[in-house]
Amino acid sequence: MSNLFLRFLTAVVAVPLLILAIAWQEPYGVWAWVLIAQVAGLREWMNMTLPTDPKATRFLGVLAGVAYGNLLCWVPDGHVQMFGLFAVTALGLLYFLFAHGAIETVAARLSMWLAGILYAGVLIVPLLMFKTTPKLGGCFIYLCLTSAWVSDTGAYFAGRFLGPYIPAKLWPAVSPKKTWIGSVGGLLGSLLALVVAKLWYLPQLSWVDVVAIAVPANILGQLGDLIESLIKRSVGVKDSGVLLPGHGGMLDRIDALLLVVPYVYAYAYLFLRS
Repeated sequence: MSNLFLRFLTAVVAVPLLILAIAWQEPYGVWAWVLIAQVAGLREWMNMTLPTDPKATRFLGVLAGVAYGNLLCWVPDGHVQMFGLFAVTALGLLYFLFAHGAIETVAARLSMWLAGILYAGVLIVPLLMFKTTPKLGGCFIYLCLTSAWVSDTGAYFAGRFLGPYIPAKLWPAVSPKKTWIGSVGGLLGSLLALVVAKLWYLPQLSWVDVVAIAVPANILGQLGDLIESLIKRSVGVKDSGVLLPGHGGMLDRIDALLLVVPYVYAYAYLFLRS
């Protein structure tokens, strides 16, 4: 079965469920997707970066990341969120003190454990906050998803059809296949997604908003993709996991979103709520 067909089959199943979750007036459908992304992403991160650690270490990382991520989702009080960060950090420090294993590797392993909680447990949280923040809503979730996914499509076709004529590599040490022309195609795809959003389901966007969201979000999305490639290359794996047929792991699918979503939420919260 070809990779392209597997991608199509995954999309046919997942996209309608995602649309239903976003369209539901209550936030619980989107929360379910965020929870799935957190659990799967944290598991992949811990398995990639701490492959020789006991299962208990990786399980505790998943549990701590999901717990702290959901605290941010559902408890808006800043002091409680701060105490949660203190608790998760202290938990990691104390756990590695008493279950340190090879002492010469503790600093690197503890750093990866804590980084995973922030990377895979926290950065996706604003996707739910669009649903729980007054005057925003699910339309901004569509904006984030289409900005990232249409960018991927634009980059793919630009790289495939124009790459042979403009072969300059974007960042060969991190991702040898990515080209500058693919990056430009991705940027044009993100701009197209924002134009469609303005003309269709987010008419309150100005043309300045279209550019101010599309360009930084696309740059951040491409950097997010490169960051995950860097992590995978550093630990010697091709895909973060095998959760999604045709797509690899969860982190392979949401790596761009992990930087796009916080930026779009911050922009919408600061400039578009009125």
